[in-house]
Order: sequence, then C-alpha cells, then structure tokens
Amino acid sequence: MWILAVLAYELLHLAAEFSLRVAEGGGCKAVVVLPVRRPRDLRRFAGSVDYVVVDDLEDAKVAEAAGLRWILNRYSGKSGALATALETVDADLYVFIDDDAYPGRWLEALRGTCGRFATAYRWVLDRFQNLFSLGGFDWMVWRRTRFLYGGAMTVPAARRREAAEALKRCPVDDMALTAVADDIEVLPVLVPMDGAEDTWGFFLRQATAAKLANFRLWLVETFYYVLWTAAAVFFPPLFLIHAARTALRSRRALGRVDWVQVVLSPLERPLQAAVFLASVFRRCFEWRGRVVCTKC
Repeated sequence: MWILAVLAYELLHLAAEFSLRVAEGGGCKAVVVLPVRRPRDLRRFAGSVDYVVVDDLEDAKVAEAAGLRWILNRYSGKSGALATALETVDADLYVFIDDDAYPGRWLEALRGTCGRFATAYRWVLDRFQNLFSLGGFDWMVWRRTRFLYGGAMTVPAARRREAAEALKRCPVDDMALTAVADDIEVLPVLVPMDGAEDTWGFFLRQATAAKLANFRLWLVETFYYVLWTAAAVFFPPLFLIHAARTALRSRRALGRVDWVQVVLSPLERPLQAAVFLASVFRRCFEWRGRVVCTKC
C-alpha cells in the first residue's frame, strides 16, 4: 500500500510540474541586479544586467571592464548588497541573480513578473551536484512549500522597504525574502549555473539551511527521500517516472534533454536521502563567511 501511495504522489507531482506555466504580466520597469564579491569575468552579463553591486573598488574595476554599471555596497555581504540596490535604485521590479548563472530566457521570464514575488530554480552544470540540487525544486511545485531561490528571484517595488529591512537583519538573502513574501510565483524555467567548488560542503549547507528555514518541511523531505528509495527497490518503475521529470527539467534549463543527467537520475533520491540524514546532527552552516545557526 505504501508503495502505491509513493507512486500516486509521484504521478501527481509530475503532472503538477508539467502544468507550470509563465503567467503573463504587464510591462514595467524591471532592473536586473547582480551582487558580486571577488567576481570572475562578468562579460557574459553585458546587456543582461542593469547594476552590479560591489564590495570595493577592485570589484568595481571588474564590472567596468565588462561595461556594467556598479553600486557600492552600503552594508556587508550579499543581503547587504541587495538591500543597497532596493534603497538606491528606482524601479517597479527588482530581479536578483547570481554571478555563477548563465543569462538566458529565464531572465526575461523573471523580468515579466511585474508586481509579484517570483522565482526560478537552479540547474547545476556539475551533474553530480545537480543530482542533489534538483530535490529543492520538488517542493516549489506546491504553493504551501514554495521558497525564493536566491540566484533568480524578484521583489516588487511595493515591498521594497520591507524587503530591504529584512535583508539587513538576515545574512541569508533568500531566507530573508521568503519570510516577507506572502505569495510566490514559481516559473517553469531553470537557471544553468556553475557548480560549487566544495561538493560535500554544498550538499550539507543546502540541507542544513533547509532545516533551519523550515524544520517541518525538512522532516518531510528526509522521510520522503528515504521512503522513495525503499519503494524504488521493490518497484523499479519509479525510476522511470523520475527520469521523465529530469528530462522535463533539462529541457526547461538547456532547451534540450540532457540524456546523461537522465541516466544518472536514479541516484537522485538515494543521494538526497543520504545528505539529509547526514544533516540531522548539524545545527549551523557557513554562508559567505558567516556562521548561521538560526532562522531569520
């Protein structure tokens, strides 16, 4: 019976994810803001980003070399950079992205979400890291468990002051903004982005952050990943459903099916289960040089 329950949920989830659509929005003045800290080459963002928020003049030189306008961070960290943009730049919609992303149609989709908190999600180009990372998108399908992904999210101008104050109190930008967003639109697009340098550190940081942000959801995720893995042992067709989901996501991220990622997809749930179980005894995580041990 429990295997049938997992199967029914997986089919329902796949149908719900497939039905995600980009809502039509009216025209508005949207600005794309890119916070950086010791950035690499920013030339791929030329023509896509309106403002770069830098920590110092060395970072400003990198932005200028790419032909990008820059603003000096008034505060500290990424949250401070976003707060600076909200307080400095006049716009109808603020689109926040990360410098490890690759601009594409997802950016135009975010620009069109006028008057709303909206988010996309990441597609990590390191396929092993992507196996774990894709689990986060599972929970964005359902309205009650949605959250803003810090690498691709929007803030409407009507909430800019509240958002800026939340960011100044919390060093974790997406956690801060999720707390003030009363409703979040999830776009059916994924953001191609570079992988993290420390794979295991990336895994544990994400799982521990999930636990601090929403402990009950973290419990559900941990239980479900373990349950799914056990169910798939007795009912292998679950792997095919998951492969179909991965194929759909790769088309939305890359414009094509990444068959290598699809072939690797049977490893997703077991890996997610292992990482979430490993995070059981972790109380804190490090985020951009700061140790975070509480929910914002």
